[in-house]
Amino acid sequence: MLTEYNYDLFIIGAGSGGVRTARIAAQHGLSVGIAEQRFLGGTCVNVGCVPKKLFVLASQFPSKYYLSESFGWKYTTEPKFSWQVLKENKDKEIERLNQIYDNLLNESGADIMHSEAKFIDQNCLRVGNKNVTARNIVIASGSKSNQPSFKGNEYVIHSDDLFSMEKLPNKILIVGGGYIAIEFACLLNNLGVNVTIVNRSNQILRGFDREMVDKISQSMTQAGIKIHLDNEISEVSKFNDFYNVMTEKGYSFQVDKILSAIGRSPNTENLDLEKIKVETSKNGAVIINKNYQTSVNNVYALGDVVDRFQLTPVAIHEAMSLVNCLIGSPKQVDYENIPTAVFSTPEFATVGLSEESARKRFRNIEIYVSSFKSLSSSMSKKRDEILLKLIVTKNDQIVRGCHMVGENAAEIIQGFAVALKAGATKQIFDNTVGIHPSTAEEFVTMRSITR
Repeated sequence: MLTEYNYDLFIIGAGSGGVRTARIAAQHGLSVGIAEQRFLGGTCVNVGCVPKKLFVLASQFPSKYYLSESFGWKYTTEPKFSWQVLKENKDKEIERLNQIYDNLLNESGADIMHSEAKFIDQNCLRVGNKNVTARNIVIASGSKSNQPSFKGNEYVIHSDDLFSMEKLPNKILIVGGGYIAIEFACLLNNLGVNVTIVNRSNQILRGFDREMVDKISQSMTQAGIKIHLDNEISEVSKFNDFYNVMTEKGYSFQVDKILSAIGRSPNTENLDLEKIKVETSKNGAVIINKNYQTSVNNVYALGDVVDRFQLTPVAIHEAMSLVNCLIGSPKQVDYENIPTAVFSTPEFATVGLSEESARKRFRNIEIYVSSFKSLSSSMSKKRDEILLKLIVTKNDQIVRGCHMVGENAAEIIQGFAVALKAGATKQIFDNTVGIHPSTAEEFVTMRSITR
């Protein structure tokens, strides 16, 4: 059996979690190698969070343009949008970030291999055309878009493809109702695309607070997005210049593009995990213990591939925790009160429990709700309504949930996530002086229990 290895630690996948694992491990003196077949930074940097947020920002300028008239601005020409310019500038920004990741890894001393990695045994990987050995191996291969099963599924595109479309479609049908589907529906609608959503569930954004989701759904419908719930695609047919989409309920849609956004699954199928008997779940997720250890004692996993929370910041925290486990000072990630956002129109952000989850977990809760017109739309005919919500347990007055729908929701909720992490009570919120005039101050001035 091998007693000397090429590396102390080898990582499969150079997404956010893999890169952070490599850097931290190298800082602790471990020899580190990392393999990435596609691109540094993983899904988030290249075809996920970062380009999506750039496209969301691009889609918000039309409303700001028209809103500015109520503040005294007058333009002599109508604004014009260039999809090509947006794509080109997005590509430049992604290239810049790729280079930063490359520099960070090189500066840490980690060896980067731009190749696919497959297991030969628990200490040996086939990376490109050579074998590499390591004392410990981390699987950080991320996730991939799910492919729908309906007839004609070869005609769909996925979120990865949308960022490189040659041109904006006139009409698009989006399959799914999760945050990816909703975000793309809103940004494309803002850019003038006719958007239809078909979702097999009877609601969008399942798992989120229903009152907040209802507000988003209402706003989307008012903006012209057509939402068909409790329905499924049965077949897609291609004609000369459009696709015909049939649903189980007999609806028919003619569109230019079909975007499948029905979730993501762990990316494990090409790793040859069966050779070393790494245990996985039905959807391919690598099963781990509290120290990120798989069923094979020197093989670890983190991030999307373990299918806990498919969020970049979570993977980064897991990376730091995993390295601590490897060097003998384990410190677990606290998965309670993880904030998240849906970059819809309007924006939605949340931390802690939804009202539905809180009612299941606690006997008595207090709900505080406030809604008001945003200051930015106060002088216009447009009505951008803010919706805020606090969930408090009655007996100890601890704030268990904090939710917001409205402009800058993600920026605001990030700050309140610290408060919930610290176990802040409603009294602490009440004793906090607000910044006036601001949206966030409403969270510390809500005094009347709604229900």
